[in-house]
Amino acid sequence: MNITSDVLDNEFLDTIVLKDSPYFITFSKYPGFRLKVNPKGRISYITYGRIRFGGNPRTITHGTTVKLSISEAIDKHFQTLKILSKGLDPNLIKKTKTIQFTDSLIFRDIAIQFLTEKKNNKEYSELYFNHCKNYLLGNKLRAFHKLNIMSITHNFINEWYESKSNTPSSANSAMSLLASIFSFAVTKNLIDFHSNPINLVNRIQLKYSNKKNNIQMDLKQELPKFIYQLWDPLNVNNVHAITRYAIYMMLITGMKKNDVLKMKWSQVRDMKFINIKKKNFNQLFPINNHVEDILKKMLLLRSKSLLRNKGDFIFYNPNEPRKPLSNIRKSLIKYSVDLDWVVYPEAIRKTFTKIINESSIPTHHYYYLLGLNNKTSSFNSLSNYNISTIELSRSLDAVHKRLERHSPMNLPGIDEPLRYFISKNT
Repeated sequence: MNITSDVLDNEFLDTIVLKDSPYFITFSKYPGFRLKVNPKGRISYITYGRIRFGGNPRTITHGTTVKLSISEAIDKHFQTLKILSKGLDPNLIKKTKTIQFTDSLIFRDIAIQFLTEKKNNKEYSELYFNHCKNYLLGNKLRAFHKLNIMSITHNFINEWYESKSNTPSSANSAMSLLASIFSFAVTKNLIDFHSNPINLVNRIQLKYSNKKNNIQMDLKQELPKFIYQLWDPLNVNNVHAITRYAIYMMLITGMKKNDVLKMKWSQVRDMKFINIKKKNFNQLFPINNHVEDILKKMLLLRSKSLLRNKGDFIFYNPNEPRKPLSNIRKSLIKYSVDLDWVVYPEAIRKTFTKIINESSIPTHHYYYLLGLNNKTSSFNSLSNYNISTIELSRSLDAVHKRLERHSPMNLPGIDEPLRYFISKNT
């Protein structure tokens, strides 16, 4: 006796009735897929199909409802149909062959195949290919590397995603790559669309929003807390001095992260300006006392370093001094410990912009300090911008005086606490 059902879920399995003799339940959505219900309570997933090019129908048992989930059973069903379509009998395939087939579905191997295909088809640039391979796949998706892609469940993906809460932006990027890899596996008939765990993830909005990238620190509540952690008077954050000074440079200049981390000594002109190449012009950022303090500290660290082959980068990688500092994310997490969100480099720049707005400096100074294109000016040089070097330095001083007001501590006899405390703890 056969029963046909349009539904297959856990609730349906719980309602199955045992009878005096074995019977089968077929499903309209999955031709050839059946449940065999044994009178003693054993319920098995099976595939009933015919080998291509003829032959009698075969019954292939996949396992019981106790050992296999519905999605796993459906996946095995489609694998079996694939084998039957090749003219092979799944029941005659040796166990070792099955193991070999399973080994070919290792997640990392499929991921590399996907990325290589994208690169060869010119869909991914060399730079983006390396980013996906080395950072997203090699780092963020490491937990999936040795897993059979068919064994990866929706729950496992959720647990992995939750574990990346400290790096929300990269978690979303890695999730996007993960979804692409699974879609690739579907197109290659390695897994079935209906058993793709990403389908469930795509129906749910990603938990970690990237909006925090664009917000700025509250000047009264959050900025003083961030500055205090940056000072770190008790030295509890254990952040390398080079990283600390790089983040401080971003705070007092509003420069973009890459402009700071890739800054070279060859860009420093007589301790008066830093030459930053922009798209349409060369920005000459003034060096006042605050900026000079940082440069002198970096010169001191450089002179004390015992490493040979020192490069030209100001904020260099402590382990590879010829290379620039590249990762400040973990340090920003430490400095954001008193906030309810993690401060991003762009948030530091926007906070600096807010300080400039409070400082009431001329509009054309505002644009120049931020390296922005004022559409009303030619914006090729200081002279074309009608800015004197002395005026620009004074405007930066005014911004820093305003920034000093947001220092978490103002002590008698210390006129510039921002400079004093950042230099105190080295």
